[in-house]
Amino acid sequence: MEILEQYDNVRIIKRDEQVIPAYELTDYSFTDTEKSVLDHADKLLTEIELDAIRKQPEVGARKEVIKDYLDAKIPKTKNKDQLIRSIMNRVLGYGELSPLVDDINLEEIMVNGVNIPVFVFHRKYGMCMTNVLFTDKTDIFRIINRLCWIHNKELKPIIDLATIDGSRANITLDPISIHGPAITLRKQKGHLFTVVELIELGTMDVNLAALLWLAVDGMRLCPANLLVCGSIGSGKTTTLNALTMLSPPEERIITIEETPEMRLDGKENWIPLTCYGEYDMDSLVRNTLRMRPDKIIIGEIRGKEAIALFNAMNVGHKGLGTLHSSSSREAIYRLQSQPMNVPTRIIANLDLIVIQNIFHYHGRPIRRITEVSEVGGMEGDTVLLGSIYEWDPMRDKVAKDDTVAPTTFLDKLAIKIRAKKKDIVAELDRRRMVLNTLLEHKIHNHDDVLRAINTFYREEQDFDNAIMGIKQ
Repeated sequence: MEILEQYDNVRIIKRDEQVIPAYELTDYSFTDTEKSVLDHADKLLTEIELDAIRKQPEVGARKEVIKDYLDAKIPKTKNKDQLIRSIMNRVLGYGELSPLVDDINLEEIMVNGVNIPVFVFHRKYGMCMTNVLFTDKTDIFRIINRLCWIHNKELKPIIDLATIDGSRANITLDPISIHGPAITLRKQKGHLFTVVELIELGTMDVNLAALLWLAVDGMRLCPANLLVCGSIGSGKTTTLNALTMLSPPEERIITIEETPEMRLDGKENWIPLTCYGEYDMDSLVRNTLRMRPDKIIIGEIRGKEAIALFNAMNVGHKGLGTLHSSSSREAIYRLQSQPMNVPTRIIANLDLIVIQNIFHYHGRPIRRITEVSEVGGMEGDTVLLGSIYEWDPMRDKVAKDDTVAPTTFLDKLAIKIRAKKKDIVAELDRRRMVLNTLLEHKIHNHDDVLRAINTFYREEQDFDNAIMGIKQ
Protein backbone atom coordinates (compact mmCIF):
# COMPACT_ATOMS: atom_id res chain seq x y z
CA MET A 1 0.00 0.00 0.00
CA GLU A 2 1.24 3.48 -0.90
CA ILE A 3 -0.16 6.74 0.47
CA LEU A 4 -0.22 9.05 -2.56
CA GLU A 5 -1.36 12.15 -0.69
CA GLN A 6 -2.94 13.21 2.56
CA TYR A 7 -4.72 16.51 3.28
CA ASP A 8 -7.50 17.77 5.55
CA ASN A 9 -9.68 14.71 6.27
CA VAL A 10 -8.68 12.95 3.02
CA ARG A 11 -6.20 10.16 2.37
CA ILE A 12 -5.54 8.90 -1.17
CA ILE A 13 -4.09 5.40 -1.30
CA LYS A 14 -2.77 3.11 -4.02
CA ARG A 15 -3.32 -0.53 -3.04
CA ASP A 16 -1.48 -3.32 -4.84
CA GLU A 17 -4.67 -5.22 -5.68
CA GLN A 18 -6.55 -2.15 -6.99
CA VAL A 19 -6.18 -0.53 -10.40
CA ILE A 20 -7.53 2.86 -9.36
CA PRO A 21 -6.63 4.82 -6.22
CA ALA A 22 -8.75 4.68 -3.08
CA TYR A 23 -10.06 7.98 -1.74
CA GLU A 24 -10.63 7.67 2.00
CA LEU A 25 -12.51 10.15 4.17
CA THR A 26 -12.02 10.36 7.91
CA ASP A 27 -14.55 12.00 10.20
CA TYR A 28 -13.91 15.52 11.41
CA SER A 29 -13.26 15.64 15.15
CA PHE A 30 -16.21 17.82 16.14
CA THR A 31 -16.66 18.67 19.82
CA ASP A 32 -19.83 17.64 21.67
CA THR A 33 -21.14 21.20 21.35
CA GLU A 34 -20.52 21.18 17.60
CA LYS A 35 -22.18 17.77 17.23
CA SER A 36 -25.21 19.18 19.03
CA VAL A 37 -25.34 22.07 16.53
CA LEU A 38 -25.18 19.55 13.67
CA ASP A 39 -27.95 17.46 15.24
CA HIS A 40 -30.21 20.53 15.30
CA ALA A 41 -29.19 21.79 11.87
CA ASP A 42 -32.63 21.05 10.42
CA LYS A 43 -34.07 24.00 12.35
CA LEU A 44 -31.46 26.31 10.81
CA LEU A 45 -32.22 24.91 7.35
CA THR A 46 -35.92 25.72 7.58
CA GLU A 47 -35.18 29.32 8.59
CA ILE A 48 -33.08 30.09 5.51
CA GLU A 49 -35.04 31.84 2.75
CA LEU A 50 -33.99 29.99 -0.39
CA ASP A 51 -35.88 32.34 -2.72
CA ALA A 52 -33.80 35.29 -1.52
CA ILE A 53 -30.63 33.27 -2.09
CA ARG A 54 -31.66 32.27 -5.63
CA LYS A 55 -32.17 35.92 -6.54
CA GLN A 56 -28.46 36.57 -6.07
CA PRO A 57 -27.04 36.58 -9.65
CA GLU A 58 -23.52 35.58 -8.60
CA VAL A 59 -22.91 32.03 -7.38
CA GLY A 60 -20.30 33.27 -4.92
CA ALA A 61 -22.77 35.79 -3.50
CA ARG A 62 -25.34 33.04 -2.87
CA LYS A 63 -22.87 31.04 -0.81
CA GLU A 64 -21.83 34.18 1.08
CA VAL A 65 -25.47 34.87 2.04
CA ILE A 66 -25.77 31.37 3.52
CA LYS A 67 -22.37 31.59 5.20
CA ASP A 68 -23.11 34.98 6.77
CA TYR A 69 -26.46 33.74 8.08
CA LEU A 70 -24.92 30.63 9.65
CA ASP A 71 -21.98 32.61 11.03
CA ALA A 72 -24.43 34.83 12.91
CA LYS A 73 -26.47 31.89 14.22
CA ILE A 74 -23.71 29.46 15.26
CA PRO A 75 -21.74 30.17 18.45
CA LYS A 76 -17.96 30.44 18.27
CA THR A 77 -16.39 26.99 18.50
CA LYS A 78 -13.07 25.31 17.77
CA ASN A 79 -14.12 24.05 14.32
CA LYS A 80 -16.67 26.72 13.45
CA ASP A 81 -15.53 27.18 9.82
CA GLN A 82 -15.83 23.46 9.11
CA LEU A 83 -19.14 23.34 10.96
CA ILE A 84 -20.49 26.16 8.78
CA ARG A 85 -19.32 24.38 5.61
CA SER A 86 -21.00 21.14 6.69
CA ILE A 87 -24.32 22.82 7.42
CA MET A 88 -24.08 24.97 4.28
CA ASN A 89 -23.75 21.83 2.16
CA ARG A 90 -26.86 20.47 3.85
CA VAL A 91 -28.62 23.71 2.90
CA LEU A 92 -27.52 23.09 -0.69
CA GLY A 93 -28.97 19.57 -0.51
CA TYR A 94 -25.81 17.45 -0.56
CA GLY A 95 -26.37 15.59 2.71
CA GLU A 96 -23.88 12.73 3.21
CA LEU A 97 -21.97 13.86 0.11
CA SER A 98 -21.00 17.12 1.85
CA PRO A 99 -17.40 16.09 2.74
CA LEU A 100 -16.81 15.25 -0.94
CA VAL A 101 -18.35 18.54 -2.06
CA ASP A 102 -15.99 20.31 0.36
CA ASP A 103 -12.88 18.97 -1.42
CA ILE A 104 -11.80 21.57 -4.00
CA ASN A 105 -9.66 18.91 -5.70
CA LEU A 106 -12.70 16.93 -6.88
CA GLU A 107 -14.32 17.63 -10.25
CA GLU A 108 -17.16 15.10 -10.17
CA ILE A 109 -18.93 12.95 -7.60
CA MET A 110 -20.72 9.79 -8.75
CA VAL A 111 -23.28 7.82 -6.74
CA ASN A 112 -23.87 4.62 -8.73
CA GLY A 113 -26.52 2.97 -6.56
CA VAL A 114 -27.00 0.96 -3.38
CA ASN A 115 -24.08 -1.00 -1.86
CA ILE A 116 -21.71 0.41 -4.49
CA PRO A 117 -18.87 2.72 -3.42
CA VAL A 118 -19.22 6.37 -4.43
CA PHE A 119 -16.66 7.30 -7.10
CA VAL A 120 -14.99 10.68 -7.58
CA PHE A 121 -12.86 12.27 -10.28
CA HIS A 122 -9.81 13.92 -8.70
CA ARG A 123 -7.96 16.69 -10.54
CA LYS A 124 -4.61 15.05 -9.84
CA TYR A 125 -5.36 11.32 -9.58
CA GLY A 126 -8.30 10.89 -11.92
CA MET A 127 -11.01 8.36 -11.09
CA CYS A 128 -10.93 7.20 -7.45
CA MET A 129 -13.11 4.85 -5.40
CA THR A 130 -14.18 6.31 -2.06
CA ASN A 131 -15.05 4.68 1.26
CA VAL A 132 -18.48 6.35 1.12
CA LEU A 133 -21.20 3.74 0.66
CA PHE A 134 -25.00 3.95 0.71
CA THR A 135 -26.49 0.70 2.07
CA ASP A 136 -30.09 1.84 1.78
CA LYS A 137 -31.64 3.66 -1.16
CA THR A 138 -33.64 5.73 1.34
CA ASP A 139 -30.40 7.56 2.16
CA ILE A 140 -29.82 8.37 -1.51
CA PHE A 141 -33.42 9.47 -1.95
CA ARG A 142 -33.03 11.82 1.00
CA ILE A 143 -30.39 13.72 -1.00
CA ILE A 144 -32.40 13.54 -4.23
CA ASN A 145 -35.62 14.76 -2.60
CA ARG A 146 -33.80 17.65 -0.95
CA LEU A 147 -32.11 18.68 -4.22
CA CYS A 148 -35.41 18.52 -6.12
CA TRP A 149 -37.26 20.47 -3.42
CA ILE A 150 -34.63 23.21 -3.27
CA HIS A 151 -34.55 23.62 -7.05
CA ASN A 152 -38.30 23.20 -7.71
CA LYS A 153 -37.83 20.04 -9.75
CA GLU A 154 -40.42 17.29 -10.13
CA LEU A 155 -39.31 13.78 -9.18
CA LYS A 156 -39.10 11.74 -12.40
CA PRO A 157 -36.81 9.04 -13.90
CA ILE A 158 -34.31 11.55 -15.34
CA ILE A 159 -33.62 14.88 -13.65
CA ASP A 160 -31.14 17.58 -14.65
CA LEU A 161 -30.64 20.59 -12.44
CA ALA A 162 -28.24 23.43 -11.74
CA THR A 163 -27.60 23.76 -8.01
CA ILE A 164 -27.54 27.01 -6.05
CA ASP A 165 -23.74 26.87 -5.82
CA GLY A 166 -23.35 26.54 -9.61
CA SER A 167 -22.75 22.78 -9.77
CA ARG A 168 -24.67 20.50 -12.14
CA ALA A 169 -26.53 17.40 -11.02
CA ASN A 170 -27.89 14.56 -13.15
CA ILE A 171 -30.16 12.08 -11.39
CA THR A 172 -31.50 8.77 -12.75
CA LEU A 173 -34.09 6.65 -10.93
CA ASP A 174 -35.81 3.27 -11.23
CA PRO A 175 -36.62 1.69 -13.62
CA ILE A 176 -33.96 3.41 -15.76
CA SER A 177 -31.19 3.01 -13.20
CA ILE A 178 -31.00 -0.75 -12.51
CA HIS A 179 -28.75 -0.60 -9.43
CA GLY A 180 -30.92 2.00 -7.75
CA PRO A 181 -30.96 5.80 -7.74
CA ALA A 182 -27.81 7.35 -9.26
CA ILE A 183 -26.42 10.87 -8.92
CA THR A 184 -23.69 12.50 -11.00
CA LEU A 185 -22.61 15.83 -9.55
CA ARG A 186 -20.30 18.02 -11.62
CA LYS A 187 -18.93 20.58 -9.21
CA GLN A 188 -18.63 24.28 -9.86
CA LYS A 189 -14.94 25.03 -10.33
CA GLY A 190 -13.57 26.78 -7.29
CA HIS A 191 -10.26 27.69 -8.92
CA LEU A 192 -10.03 29.98 -11.94
CA PHE A 193 -7.19 28.71 -14.12
CA THR A 194 -5.17 31.30 -16.00
CA VAL A 195 -3.43 30.88 -19.33
CA VAL A 196 -0.11 30.92 -17.43
CA GLU A 197 -1.22 27.93 -15.35
CA LEU A 198 -2.39 26.12 -18.50
CA ILE A 199 1.11 26.60 -19.94
CA GLU A 200 2.64 25.28 -16.70
CA LEU A 201 0.33 22.26 -16.81
CA GLY A 202 1.30 21.54 -20.42
CA THR A 203 -2.17 22.14 -21.87
CA MET A 204 -0.56 24.53 -24.37
CA ASP A 205 2.92 25.98 -24.91
CA VAL A 206 3.88 29.63 -24.72
CA ASN A 207 4.00 30.04 -28.52
CA LEU A 208 0.45 28.77 -28.96
CA ALA A 209 -0.72 30.84 -25.99
CA ALA A 210 0.72 33.98 -27.61
CA LEU A 211 -1.08 33.21 -30.89
CA LEU A 212 -4.40 32.57 -29.14
CA TRP A 213 -4.00 35.77 -27.13
CA LEU A 214 -3.42 37.70 -30.35
CA ALA A 215 -6.50 36.00 -31.80
CA VAL A 216 -8.70 36.82 -28.81
CA ASP A 217 -7.89 40.54 -28.85
CA GLY A 218 -7.02 41.09 -32.54
CA MET A 219 -4.72 43.95 -31.54
CA ARG A 220 -7.85 45.64 -30.12
CA LEU A 221 -9.16 46.07 -33.66
CA CYS A 222 -10.33 42.73 -35.04
CA PRO A 223 -10.68 39.82 -32.58
CA ALA A 224 -11.08 36.32 -34.01
CA ASN A 225 -14.16 34.13 -34.05
CA LEU A 226 -13.03 31.03 -32.21
CA LEU A 227 -14.33 27.68 -30.97
CA VAL A 228 -12.76 25.47 -28.30
CA CYS A 229 -13.85 21.89 -28.93
CA GLY A 230 -13.31 18.56 -27.22
CA SER A 231 -14.85 15.71 -25.28
CA ILE A 232 -16.68 15.88 -21.94
CA GLY A 233 -14.25 16.74 -19.15
CA SER A 234 -11.49 17.81 -21.52
CA GLY A 235 -11.35 21.32 -20.05
CA LYS A 236 -12.93 23.25 -22.93
CA THR A 237 -14.66 25.79 -20.72
CA THR A 238 -11.57 26.22 -18.54
CA THR A 239 -9.46 27.05 -21.60
CA LEU A 240 -12.11 29.34 -23.09
CA ASN A 241 -12.41 31.14 -19.75
CA ALA A 242 -8.63 31.59 -19.49
CA LEU A 243 -8.37 32.91 -23.06
CA THR A 244 -11.28 35.32 -22.58
CA MET A 245 -9.51 36.81 -19.56
CA LEU A 246 -6.84 38.01 -22.04
CA SER A 247 -9.37 40.32 -23.71
CA PRO A 248 -8.80 44.09 -23.51
CA PRO A 249 -10.33 45.58 -20.33
CA GLU A 250 -12.65 47.92 -22.25
CA GLU A 251 -14.48 45.13 -24.08
CA ARG A 252 -18.14 44.44 -23.31
CA ILE A 253 -18.40 40.65 -23.03
CA ILE A 254 -21.71 38.80 -22.86
CA THR A 255 -21.77 35.11 -21.93
CA ILE A 256 -24.78 32.88 -22.55
CA GLU A 257 -25.12 29.52 -20.80
CA GLU A 258 -27.79 27.06 -19.73
CA THR A 259 -25.79 26.35 -16.59
CA PRO A 260 -23.39 29.17 -15.63
CA GLU A 261 -19.77 27.99 -15.74
CA MET A 262 -17.88 30.93 -17.23
CA ARG A 263 -16.40 33.21 -14.57
CA LEU A 264 -14.79 36.40 -15.79
CA ASP A 265 -14.02 37.79 -12.35
CA GLY A 266 -12.42 41.21 -12.66
CA LYS A 267 -13.98 41.95 -16.05
CA GLU A 268 -16.20 44.86 -15.09
CA ASN A 269 -18.04 45.05 -18.43
CA TRP A 270 -19.11 41.38 -18.36
CA ILE A 271 -22.81 40.48 -18.59
CA PRO A 272 -23.57 36.79 -17.82
CA LEU A 273 -26.93 35.54 -19.13
CA THR A 274 -28.59 32.21 -18.35
CA CYS A 275 -31.70 30.47 -19.67
CA TYR A 276 -34.94 30.95 -17.77
CA GLY A 277 -38.40 29.64 -18.63
CA GLU A 278 -39.31 30.57 -22.20
CA TYR A 279 -35.99 32.35 -22.74
CA ASP A 280 -33.78 29.68 -24.27
CA MET A 281 -30.24 29.92 -25.68
CA ASP A 282 -31.45 30.98 -29.11
CA SER A 283 -33.60 33.85 -27.82
CA LEU A 284 -30.78 35.03 -25.54
CA VAL A 285 -28.27 35.12 -28.41
CA ARG A 286 -30.70 37.14 -30.54
CA ASN A 287 -31.38 39.51 -27.65
CA THR A 288 -27.63 39.96 -27.12
CA LEU A 289 -27.39 41.71 -30.49
CA ARG A 290 -29.31 44.63 -28.94
CA MET A 291 -26.85 44.89 -26.04
CA ARG A 292 -23.85 46.27 -27.94
CA PRO A 293 -21.54 43.31 -27.33
CA ASP A 294 -17.86 43.32 -28.26
CA LYS A 295 -17.82 39.55 -27.73
CA ILE A 296 -20.65 37.03 -27.59
CA ILE A 297 -19.65 33.82 -25.84
CA ILE A 298 -21.81 30.69 -25.76
CA GLY A 299 -20.70 28.34 -23.01
CA GLU A 300 -21.75 25.23 -24.93
CA ILE A 301 -23.18 25.27 -28.46
CA ARG A 302 -25.71 22.47 -28.87
CA GLY A 303 -28.75 23.58 -30.85
CA LYS A 304 -30.37 26.27 -32.97
CA GLU A 305 -28.52 29.01 -31.06
CA ALA A 306 -25.59 28.11 -33.34
CA ILE A 307 -27.36 29.73 -36.31
CA ALA A 308 -28.01 32.91 -34.32
CA LEU A 309 -24.34 33.05 -33.27
CA PHE A 310 -23.00 32.54 -36.79
CA ASN A 311 -25.46 35.05 -38.21
CA ALA A 312 -24.10 37.51 -35.65
CA MET A 313 -20.57 36.72 -36.83
CA ASN A 314 -21.71 37.24 -40.40
CA VAL A 315 -22.69 40.84 -39.68
CA GLY A 316 -19.49 41.65 -37.83
CA HIS A 317 -20.03 40.59 -34.22
CA LYS A 318 -17.29 38.52 -32.60
CA GLY A 319 -18.23 35.11 -31.23
CA LEU A 320 -16.61 32.40 -29.16
CA GLY A 321 -17.87 29.18 -27.66
CA THR A 322 -17.32 25.51 -26.92
CA LEU A 323 -18.54 22.48 -28.84
CA HIS A 324 -18.38 18.73 -28.28
CA SER A 325 -16.10 17.47 -31.05
CA SER A 326 -12.90 15.42 -31.35
CA SER A 327 -11.46 17.15 -34.45
CA SER A 328 -11.76 20.38 -36.42
CA ARG A 329 -13.41 18.64 -39.37
CA GLU A 330 -15.90 16.93 -37.07
CA ALA A 331 -16.70 20.34 -35.55
CA ILE A 332 -17.62 21.62 -39.01
CA TYR A 333 -19.80 18.55 -39.67
CA ARG A 334 -21.58 19.02 -36.33
CA LEU A 335 -22.32 22.66 -37.11
CA GLN A 336 -23.74 21.69 -40.51
CA SER A 337 -25.91 18.86 -39.14
CA GLN A 338 -29.02 18.54 -36.98
CA PRO A 339 -29.92 20.15 -34.65
CA MET A 340 -27.63 23.12 -35.45
CA ASN A 341 -28.03 23.31 -39.23
CA VAL A 342 -25.69 26.26 -39.69
CA PRO A 343 -25.48 27.17 -43.41
CA THR A 344 -22.05 26.24 -44.76
CA ARG A 345 -21.52 29.68 -46.31
CA ILE A 346 -21.52 31.40 -42.89
CA ILE A 347 -19.45 28.75 -41.08
CA ALA A 348 -16.51 30.25 -42.97
CA ASN A 349 -16.80 33.28 -40.64
CA LEU A 350 -14.91 31.18 -38.10
CA ASP A 351 -11.22 31.97 -37.81
CA LEU A 352 -9.79 29.30 -35.51
CA ILE A 353 -10.85 25.94 -34.08
CA VAL A 354 -9.03 24.66 -30.99
CA ILE A 355 -9.31 20.95 -30.10
CA GLN A 356 -8.60 19.84 -26.53
CA ASN A 357 -8.64 16.32 -25.10
CA ILE A 358 -8.10 14.51 -21.82
CA PHE A 359 -5.71 11.55 -21.54
CA HIS A 360 -4.49 9.32 -18.73
CA TYR A 361 -0.74 9.10 -18.27
CA HIS A 362 0.60 6.80 -15.55
CA GLY A 363 -2.86 6.76 -14.03
CA ARG A 364 -3.19 10.54 -13.88
CA PRO A 365 -5.36 12.79 -16.05
CA ILE A 366 -3.66 15.27 -18.36
CA ARG A 367 -5.37 17.77 -20.64
CA ARG A 368 -3.78 18.84 -23.90
CA ILE A 369 -4.66 21.03 -26.86
CA THR A 370 -4.15 18.46 -29.59
CA GLU A 371 -4.97 20.50 -32.67
CA VAL A 372 -5.47 24.09 -33.79
CA SER A 373 -6.90 24.72 -37.24
CA GLU A 374 -7.57 27.91 -39.13
CA VAL A 375 -10.57 28.30 -41.39
CA GLY A 376 -9.41 29.32 -44.82
CA GLY A 377 -12.68 30.11 -46.55
CA MET A 378 -14.72 27.98 -48.96
CA GLU A 379 -14.03 25.79 -51.95
CA GLY A 380 -17.36 24.90 -53.50
CA ASP A 381 -19.47 23.55 -50.62
CA THR A 382 -16.45 22.61 -48.50
CA VAL A 383 -15.07 24.65 -45.61
CA LEU A 384 -11.28 24.77 -45.98
CA LEU A 385 -9.23 23.94 -42.89
CA GLY A 386 -5.51 24.24 -42.30
CA SER A 387 -3.78 22.61 -39.33
CA ILE A 388 -1.31 25.01 -37.72
CA TYR A 389 -0.60 23.36 -34.36
CA GLU A 390 -0.61 19.67 -33.43
CA TRP A 391 0.19 17.75 -30.27
CA ASP A 392 3.09 15.30 -30.49
CA PRO A 393 2.27 12.55 -27.93
CA MET A 394 5.79 11.11 -28.07
CA ARG A 395 7.34 14.40 -26.93
CA ASP A 396 4.22 15.69 -25.15
CA LYS A 397 4.57 18.96 -27.02
CA VAL A 398 2.02 21.16 -28.74
CA ALA A 399 4.12 22.24 -31.71
CA LYS A 400 3.61 24.28 -34.85
CA ASP A 401 3.00 22.09 -37.87
CA ASP A 402 5.96 22.88 -40.13
CA THR A 403 4.46 20.86 -42.98
CA VAL A 404 1.93 23.60 -43.78
CA ALA A 405 2.33 27.08 -45.18
CA PRO A 406 2.78 30.05 -42.81
CA THR A 407 -0.32 30.86 -40.80
CA THR A 408 -2.88 32.61 -43.01
CA PHE A 409 -4.65 33.87 -39.88
CA LEU A 410 -1.83 36.39 -39.40
CA ASP A 411 -2.13 37.47 -43.04
CA LYS A 412 -5.90 37.91 -42.67
CA LEU A 413 -5.43 39.93 -39.49
CA ALA A 414 -2.87 42.17 -41.20
CA ILE A 415 -5.29 42.85 -44.06
CA LYS A 416 -8.26 43.51 -41.74
CA ILE A 417 -6.43 46.04 -39.57
CA ARG A 418 -4.35 47.43 -42.47
CA ALA A 419 -1.02 46.55 -40.92
CA LYS A 420 2.13 44.97 -42.30
CA LYS A 421 2.68 41.27 -41.67
CA LYS A 422 5.99 42.02 -39.94
CA ASP A 423 4.16 44.25 -37.45
CA ILE A 424 1.75 41.41 -36.65
CA VAL A 425 4.67 39.02 -36.11
CA ALA A 426 6.36 41.61 -33.88
CA GLU A 427 3.17 41.89 -31.83
CA LEU A 428 3.13 38.10 -31.50
CA ASP A 429 6.69 38.25 -30.15
CA ARG A 430 5.70 40.95 -27.63
CA ARG A 431 2.94 38.78 -26.23
CA ARG A 432 5.25 35.79 -26.08
CA MET A 433 7.68 37.93 -24.08
CA VAL A 434 4.92 38.97 -21.66
CA LEU A 435 3.92 35.35 -21.09
CA ASN A 436 7.54 34.29 -20.59
CA THR A 437 7.95 37.10 -18.06
CA LEU A 438 4.90 35.88 -16.15
CA LEU A 439 6.25 32.32 -16.20
CA GLU A 440 9.72 33.38 -15.13
CA HIS A 441 8.42 35.39 -12.18
CA LYS A 442 5.82 32.74 -11.27
CA ILE A 443 2.95 35.18 -11.74
CA HIS A 444 0.16 32.71 -12.37
CA ASN A 445 -2.85 33.19 -10.09
CA HIS A 446 -5.96 34.86 -11.47
CA ASP A 447 -5.77 38.29 -9.84
CA ASP A 448 -2.05 38.75 -10.53
CA VAL A 449 -2.29 37.63 -14.16
CA LEU A 450 -5.29 39.90 -14.78
CA ARG A 451 -3.39 42.82 -13.25
CA ALA A 452 -0.39 42.05 -15.50
CA ILE A 453 -2.54 41.80 -18.64
CA ASN A 454 -4.21 45.11 -17.84
CA THR A 455 -0.76 46.65 -17.32
CA PHE A 456 0.24 45.43 -20.78
CA TYR A 457 -2.81 47.06 -22.37
CA ARG A 458 -2.37 50.28 -20.40
CA GLU A 459 1.31 50.60 -21.33
CA GLU A 460 1.18 49.08 -24.81
CA GLN A 461 2.77 52.17 -26.35
CA ASP A 462 5.77 51.73 -24.04
CA PHE A 463 6.51 48.02 -24.01
CA ASP A 464 9.61 48.23 -21.80
CA ASN A 465 7.60 50.12 -19.21
CA ALA A 466 4.86 47.50 -19.45
CA ILE A 467 7.33 44.69 -18.76
CA MET A 468 8.76 46.60 -15.80
CA GLY A 469 5.24 47.11 -14.45
CA ILE A 470 4.45 43.42 -14.80
CA LYS A 471 7.62 42.39 -12.96
CA GLN A 472 6.66 44.62 -10.06
